[in-house]
Amino acid sequence: MGYLYFYICDMLNLGLIGDIQLLDAFIQKAQKHREVHITGKSSVGTPSKPGHTRYSVPEFNRIELIERSDVLLINRFSLLPFDLLCDMVKKSKHFFATSYPELTSNECNQIAKLAEEAQTIIQVTNPFYYTPAIQWLNANVKQPSLIEVSHFSDEQPADDILVGLILMLKNSAGTTPKKINAVSFRSAPADSEINSIQMEFGNGTRVNICYGKMSTESEFRIKTFANNQFTDFDFIRNQYFCNNIPLDLSELEEKEETNDFLNSIILKKQNTTNIEDYSAVIQTVQRIKSKLDHFSGN
Repeated sequence: MGYLYFYICDMLNLGLIGDIQLLDAFIQKAQKHREVHITGKSSVGTPSKPGHTRYSVPEFNRIELIERSDVLLINRFSLLPFDLLCDMVKKSKHFFATSYPELTSNECNQIAKLAEEAQTIIQVTNPFYYTPAIQWLNANVKQPSLIEVSHFSDEQPADDILVGLILMLKNSAGTTPKKINAVSFRSAPADSEINSIQMEFGNGTRVNICYGKMSTESEFRIKTFANNQFTDFDFIRNQYFCNNIPLDLSELEEKEETNDFLNSIILKKQNTTNIEDYSAVIQTVQRIKSKLDHFSGN
């Protein structure tokens, strides 16, 4: 369950842990908040790349940076031993996981319990969720419904895509399905792989997700079917329809997850995607992978 926190601050000292270049877009958003001061970074152990974004902030070891920071942006959780992560949460060091933490569901649950006790805000990245199209679906899709999602791309690992797609649907469907079926097919000659997931939720909503990679063009499409409401959203072509009528999403506010994280602290607001959401998704993904392993073993 979510919970509200009350936090009074004049200035937020922001620490950066991980690959600073990959954090660059999040840092730029954070710097637009006058309450935020970048206190330092800890990037030792991450690759240095040509053209790396340079920030004139000091480098600290992990422990010292955590002590100096009120909030942190983190994208390399492999740099943080679990005990150190727990200590950080106990000390109310709020953090935004800009990549998916390499944690088990049990570890997530431990951290969630510590976060509730220490009133620590933890946000996990959920980029699809913030797009205007998904915001529209969350606000308007009827229940129960059939939701069909297809996502084919070589840009991200398949596991990360699956986590992101389930997190994206946490409001319109849920994160803990009652039933799961899953199959997977690969074709070496076609250089393609398809995973097909069917999930049934307690409210009667069914979700079908097809994801993987194709040798042809990328695809990201969502269709929903409910009584008197059919939608078709093509994210690659930016074409969105409800009952065959084009939707104008230009008036919807473009939300941004870094701002959401910082505002949850500064304005005492509930953050959108917390560690409990992520834990539930990790458990669901493990169930899916078990089904896929069983299918491939037949």
